[in-house]
Amino acid sequence: MNCQEAQSKILNYINHNLDHEETKEFIEHIRTCPDCQDELEINYIVMIGMQQLDDGEILSVDFRKKLKEDIDKRYDEAVREEERSHSFRVIVIAFIVSLALWLLGRILAFII
Repeated sequence: MNCQEAQSKILNYINHNLDHEETKEFIEHIRTCPDCQDELEINYIVMIGMQQLDDGEILSVDFRKKLKEDIDKRYDEAVREEERSHSFRVIVIAFIVSLALWLLGRILAFII
């Protein structure tokens, strides 16, 4: 992911509108790009601060810490979901191969 793509996804990230794969790619870029990290931080502070004010909450003092925790948590969730998805695909493929072999065996038994 390049900076332009990452910056176009900042608001979607903050609003939890990215799927797991997009979230993982976005966070991987953010972790390696100081410019995009700064852009995310600014948008995060503004959006979350406004949300807290609208909700009548006391403004969080340490937005950076909260953002880092959010990034770590969402990255871990995205990785877990990716692993689950991969495991599911392996199981489906194994089932299809087993079914195909069983059908082939039945066809061969019928022919012979």
